[in-house]
Amino acid sequence: MVSRLWHMNADFETELYSRAARYRRRPFFDALNERLTPHLLWLARPGDALLAPEPWSATLREEARRRGVELCSPTDAGDQRARVFTPWGWTPGAVALGERAGAIVRPVPFDVVARVNSKLWSHALEVELGVALPSAATAADFDALREAVARACPRANDKWVIKSPRGFASRDRVLGRGSTLEGAPAVWARRRLEKGETLIFQPWLEVKREYGVVMEISPGGALEIHGVSDLQTNGAGAATGYLLGRPPAARRAEELGRIARAVGERLFAEGYHGAVGIDALEHAGGLHPLLEVNARYTTGFIALAVERALKPATPIFWSTK
Repeated sequence: MVSRLWHMNADFETELYSRAARYRRRPFFDALNERLTPHLLWLARPGDALLAPEPWSATLREEARRRGVELCSPTDAGDQRARVFTPWGWTPGAVALGERAGAIVRPVPFDVVARVNSKLWSHALEVELGVALPSAATAADFDALREAVARACPRANDKWVIKSPRGFASRDRVLGRGSTLEGAPAVWARRRLEKGETLIFQPWLEVKREYGVVMEISPGGALEIHGVSDLQTNGAGAATGYLLGRPPAARRAEELGRIARAVGERLFAEGYHGAVGIDALEHAGGLHPLLEVNARYTTGFIALAVERALKPATPIFWSTK
């Protein structure tokens, strides 16, 4: 089996959609990548290597040694010619880093990656598969967005969310309630629309359970579903961690798998292969099997790896913090 050179670039979407001539990573993402990098050891196998900025903590050194994983500095990675470069997601910066390390670099075209990671792409696929929320809509101008809000949420306490197609991890979105689009959410929406973005409107669903189907698509198109993670979120929909040891019911797993296979086939037809995470949720009205698509690795991959290693007899909470 070919060994891998792992790299964490949690700012994947920010770089992918950056309009700047040269992307410059913010300190926030430097800190985030440093914090998340050790979690990649859960995905690594003996003989793999992990790119990690120095200095390395004693804990990281010991855990990498125990797993048979080589630690490599991004500035001096050593001989990586036999390893396949495996970033969190494909971006120009990630490819440049893999090439500097001398690893085997086989990226997916960036235009393909950008297209299938857009929420506009996943929303169109929801419509195509017949699983879109009836009142969900896209809007390229403020009047259309305002009409979507008024039509879907006529009552004062009806909640809704407006998303940028480039958002991730609960970023680049606004929440509101009621039939009018005004105040801070309106200002946010106008600014985005003025930049030429098409926004996605959805009524807010009261979540009973969230699911994350994780799978990989081979370069030849074969799909392998690794499992379904049990994401935990707060009242605003931001992730807080995962519940391990509570698999979905057989019927629910079959529903999720059916949609995941349909998504995987469409992704491959678009020219994408590699890691994929598909978000879904159960709400008072039933299952919404396709909330969005992340054509990259996700923390769901890590959570399932932790679950397989720990084999909890009863459900336990696990956090990446």
